[in-house]
Amino acid sequence: MNPPAPTPAPLHDIVGPVWFWPYPLWMTITAAVVALIGLLLVIWLLKKLLVRKKPPLTNKQQAVAALDSLRNNMKETDPYDFGVSISDVVRKYIQAEYGLQATKQTSLEFLAAIRSISVFSDNEKSGISVLLERTDLLKYAREVAGEPEMLDLLETAVRLVRGEAQSGQTQ
Repeated sequence: MNPPAPTPAPLHDIVGPVWFWPYPLWMTITAAVVALIGLLLVIWLLKKLLVRKKPPLTNKQQAVAALDSLRNNMKETDPYDFGVSISDVVRKYIQAEYGLQATKQTSLEFLAAIRSISVFSDNEKSGISVLLERTDLLKYAREVAGEPEMLDLLETAVRLVRGEAQSGQTQ
C-alpha cells in the first residue's frame, strides 16, 4: 500500500516589504534635514569666528601702499606716468584724509586753498608745493627724469603722507 500523500503546506498571500526602521519615514527625513541645517550652521559660525577680517586700511596706509607699489614698478614706468601716479596718490590721500577737494583742483587752486587753512604746517605746505610743482613738470612739461629724480620725488611723497618733516627738499 502506498503511503498517504503528504498534505501540502498551506499557501499564504505574498506580503510587501517589511519596514525594519523603527521610526516613520517622515520623521527620519525631518531629523536628517534638521541635522544638516545644524551642521551647516556650526560650519558657518566656525568659519566666521576663525576667519577674522583684517581691519580696513587707513587713508595713510593705503597711500603708503600705493607709493610702495610705484616704487616697485618705477623702472618700467616713464616719467610722465610716474608723475601722474604720484600726484594722484597724494591728492587722493589729502582728499580722503582732510576732506579737501585736492583731486578736483589744479595745483595752483589747491595751493591757494590750503594757504589759509591751518590743517597743514608751513613745512607740510611747502612740501606739498614742491611735490605738486615737480609732478606738474613731469606731467605737463614732460620733463625728463632719471631714476634718482623719480626716487627723490617718491621719497618726498612718502614723507608728506607719513607727516614727516619736509626740510631739506631738493629740486
